[in-house]
Amino acid sequence: MSSIDRGRLRRFYREELVRAARALRARGLRFFPLRPEPEQASWYVPARDGEPEFLELEAETTEARLRAHWEAEGLPELARLAGPLLELARELELSEEQSAEVSPFLYVMY
Repeated sequence: MSSIDRGRLRRFYREELVRAARALRARGLRFFPLRPEPEQASWYVPARDGEPEFLELEAETTEARLRAHWEAEGLPELARLAGPLLELARELELSEEQSAEVSPFLYVMY
């Protein structure tokens, strides 16, 4: 990752994620326990009725579906991040160049 990418990631973290986290914390929300909870048998939450456990998202619909999911969960702070998050993902997407050469980072077994 280039230094430009790292700067972009730092800005996104500082300007978007930290702001959303503060807003969520101010509303008293927490996503993960901060210490062990022995009374909890599991942290598993089943899918809502009629929703599949796992689903595959098409690139064209990911932003809208992510925004809709967070809005349905009552998380407007995260819903506002759907666009910037997908924009960042597109910027940082690795482009794999096809070549006939084997990468020096790949261990080839015969």
